[in-house]
Amino acid sequence: MTDSGHPVRLELEGSVAVLVLDAAPVNALGAGLRRAILAALHDAEANPDVSALVLRAEGRSFPVGADITEFGLPPAEPALPDLCDRIEACPKPVIAAIHGTALGGGLELALAAHSRVALASARVGFPEVTLGILPGAGGTQRLPRLIGAEHALRMMLDGKPVSAAEALALGILDEVVEDGLEAAALRRAQALAGQPPLRSQDRTEGVRDGIAYHRAVAQARAQVEGGRLPAPARIVDCVEAAQLLPFDMGQAFERAAFDDLVSTPESAALRHAFFAERGAQRPPPGTPLARMPQRIGIFGARTADLALPALMAGLDVVLVDPNRPLLVEALERIATAQERQVTEGQIQPAVRDAQWARLSPALGAAALAECELVLLGEAGFLAEAMEATAAGTTLALIVRAEVAESGARLADVLGFRPAGRRLIEVVAGPQTSGMAQARAIALARGLGMEALRCAAPGGIGARVMVRGRAAVAYMLAQGETPAALAGALADYGLQSLVPEAPENAPPTPAAARLAGRVLGAMANEGARLLGGGLVARPSDVDFALLAGSGFARWQGGPMFWADRRGPILLRHDLERWAEERPDLWSPAPLIAELGARGGHFADRNG
Repeated sequence: MTDSGHPVRLELEGSVAVLVLDAAPVNALGAGLRRAILAALHDAEANPDVSALVLRAEGRSFPVGADITEFGLPPAEPALPDLCDRIEACPKPVIAAIHGTALGGGLELALAAHSRVALASARVGFPEVTLGILPGAGGTQRLPRLIGAEHALRMMLDGKPVSAAEALALGILDEVVEDGLEAAALRRAQALAGQPPLRSQDRTEGVRDGIAYHRAVAQARAQVEGGRLPAPARIVDCVEAAQLLPFDMGQAFERAAFDDLVSTPESAALRHAFFAERGAQRPPPGTPLARMPQRIGIFGARTADLALPALMAGLDVVLVDPNRPLLVEALERIATAQERQVTEGQIQPAVRDAQWARLSPALGAAALAECELVLLGEAGFLAEAMEATAAGTTLALIVRAEVAESGARLADVLGFRPAGRRLIEVVAGPQTSGMAQARAIALARGLGMEALRCAAPGGIGARVMVRGRAAVAYMLAQGETPAALAGALADYGLQSLVPEAPENAPPTPAAARLAGRVLGAMANEGARLLGGGLVARPSDVDFALLAGSGFARWQGGPMFWADRRGPILLRHDLERWAEERPDLWSPAPLIAELGARGGHFADRNG
């Protein structure tokens, strides 16, 4: 039995040793947890009274994956591939008991076990492609041996997890239970005790039909051929190797591919994007917790587009506008959208009727009295909303109006700014309460959007994109062609900055120079926002552009680009360009500071 508080506990249930992983919050497979698993495995193997092992986890989930912060660093022993090999080589049957989400390294750990049992609510998958890498602990070799190339490639190339039911049908899991996961795993361990373990590397179900396997590989290779990111093609190569090479050689091939991909700039940018997204969701210390408001108001029919997502999220919605024709028009738009969903089979008529029953139209602000949060489509509605609602009701301006610094109920007022299809910028004023911010963020997430807290009156993404457009306009005025600029910005997802740009314009030899000027202006504005205290961290600027403005995720964002360029070189570039347009390119004080001492924006992302 290991000490209390240790990341792995070893508990005996008769002749079965249960290795309980307990590394909050999600049992990420960092070096400490890997060492603890290996030590507990050794103890269980050495115990003559143990005939089988169960690997399960406490908390929210079976290991959700590897510790991404370790990528690119010198390996810490035991490496995850070695741990998985050690589990698979165990002479006693090992059963993985899966709940939550077993992703990436977590699924590789489970595949190294000799049998897998999961809760029906569990999900498993390989999302590594979204980080520009591939499963590097035997996943590309074990999974195809179990389920064949077609489904293994689908899981690895789209990165989407599958349900426990689908994983059972595919052959990834051996049993799925509604509840009683540990008991089911114990029963399976007792049934397998004393039998030679069936190792995944020795399974042949997925490779028996060699023609189908080869066809699936060829089809996948044709699909990824010519793609901009290197990971998909390397995934196809590794799955092909699972058919052509012995297991140990296939593993070596996979590991070499993994190491190559980790060092690519695309993977570095995608990992930065992952951490930027996670950092943006991390509330400042002391921020209160808030549930999603259950009854919201929308004051202003012209901005009623959020009504339907709110109804779909199960909320009660009060839609107010003093202009009857505008209110009727908004209700008709909502009804039309609902009917389209019914026609397309997205919802049942009963669901539509239930949604409609939760929508309350009104002509006067008094109807907002019982709302927890009110979305305001016009700044002029704020005074009426204050009169109609009690103190503590969050009043969120959808329009791009500045949050006042003086006046009544400042603690309740903030901005709630849609910034693209999947991002809401929650703009706090100097006196906006933490509860108002937390409630707005909870609403944004409940509506299926990302939320980003900031204090920038014009919004982060909008202000940075304005600078990019201004740089493009200046260069067009200097004689650069729309095609050349569009080609230069295509890799960054910023073609929309170029007016009348032709589609699929190829990059020219001047692409790096042109893109550098635009990205320099954008990074410079991001630095001004940071220096003014309007944004918490540089990665928030990148997140705003990635989530709201179409910036290519595998390019990381303008602040990531600035670090890659290097603040010293960027400062020199800006100083040179500022001779032409000082309002665009005069170095922000923060860039000058970083350039002077050789620092980086990433240093401020803690």
